Amino acid sequence: MTGHSPDSLILEQEQWTIELLSRETHTTIARVREVFLEEYQRLAEGARIKAFLPLLAGNLVRVKLTAQKAGSDELSKP
Repeated sequence: MTGHSPDSLILEQEQWTIELLSRETHTTIARVREVFLEEYQRLAEGARIKAFLPLLAGNLVRVKLTAQKAGSDELSKP
């Protein structure tokens, strides 16, 4: 083991997904990483099968950030 925390390993393994979500949602990578980890941890709490957690977390991040972006766009309209 190289001394990485479980969180950093998850983020490292999902870097490609995080970068894609960042581009798709026009959100900083730091913010996407934060939201991805929150969603992943929330899903992992009750999960018995963890193989699909990255996919599910990625989908939730996309929905959440897209909704936040749409909400902020609505606020900026005159």
